[in-house]
Amino acid sequence: MYNGQCPGQPLAGGLRWFQNPPPGYGGGPNLAALAEEAVTKMRLLGADIGIAPKRGGTGTVGVPVWVWNGPSPQTTGPTSASATALGVTVTATASVQNVVWNFGNGTTVICPFPGTPYSASFGLNPPSTANGQCGMPGYSRVGEYTVTATTTWAVHWVGGGQQGDLTTTRTSQAPVRIGEVQVVGQ
Repeated sequence: MYNGQCPGQPLAGGLRWFQNPPPGYGGGPNLAALAEEAVTKMRLLGADIGIAPKRGGTGTVGVPVWVWNGPSPQTTGPTSASATALGVTVTATASVQNVVWNFGNGTTVICPFPGTPYSASFGLNPPSTANGQCGMPGYSRVGEYTVTATTTWAVHWVGGGQQGDLTTTRTSQAPVRIGEVQVVGQ
């Protein structure tokens, strides 16, 4: 039932039944749109790429390459935000589901965790996903490559008596230069 009034005629109008709400009434806010607004407020980013060989340096052909995602609420999560419309609030929480690392040479590695920063104690051992490490055994050719990290965020939202899930992706890149070790003999 809706109480209708006609502008300029204070006694005109009255209660009226509509099977569906008239345009502009009822239905409440679009909860999925509120969830998207909450995701925007989180300011999610792609991976904060850590890489060995270090940025600005030169790696060596055949030497393992290590990558990791520097942890923060905007790069690994979890992080939350809310959006409100017409008295209904939707709260969304996002966490990284995985990072797909493309090394620019046809090698792709999927890591469901941030990865472990390289330490000199690892030596020339390749990264092992079993140990929470991400990377690859090494480049086979001299060159300059672009490492691309595509982060998939899993988002769960709750509000207005409903809940749902969505995913969103963010991408970041880092250059890596690979050279060769020259042996000088007599």
